Amino acid sequence: MKYLWLGLILTSSLFAQTYELKKGEANFEIKVMLKKVDTKSTGVKGKINCNKTCEYLLAIPIMTFTTEDSNRDLNMFTAIEADKFKVATASGTFPKKIMAAAEGKIEALIDFHGVKKIYPVTLKNKGSKASLKLDLDAHGIVRPSLFGFKMDRILPVEFSLDWQQTN
Repeated sequence: MKYLWLGLILTSSLFAQTYELKKGEANFEIKVMLKKVDTKSTGVKGKINCNKTCEYLLAIPIMTFTTEDSNRDLNMFTAIEADKFKVATASGTFPKKIMAAAEGKIEALIDFHGVKKIYPVTLKNKGSKASLKLDLDAHGIVRPSLFGFKMDRILPVEFSLDWQQTN
């Protein structure tokens, strides 16, 4: 009987797949009135573990976002309280077949600014591209304004993810 259990454990571990994020980037565009500002982070980290289903976790240190304008960055970090909420995460599960699909839809539990909310995520190119629309009001962000016009409430976020299978 113990050989049967050992065989099952070894067999299940042979079919498990693990992916680590070799390189990750998150991009979004801040819009206030007619002004648009590109913002990006190259500090995205992540891991996927797959057996019958896949579990994933992405983490982005908030202070890795930059607009290439230090004054604007400081204002952004102040608005999102980066000193208090240092990391944004996305986590969840999805069917294993998504890793081989040209595109697919999954859900992500986003933990941002101390608030957790589930969002639909679109994946493309076998998970190397992802996008979601983050609702700033839902996360308690006080949106900055310019001449009385607040920045957009919905923030489209695009991810470029270079996954590497580690086993």
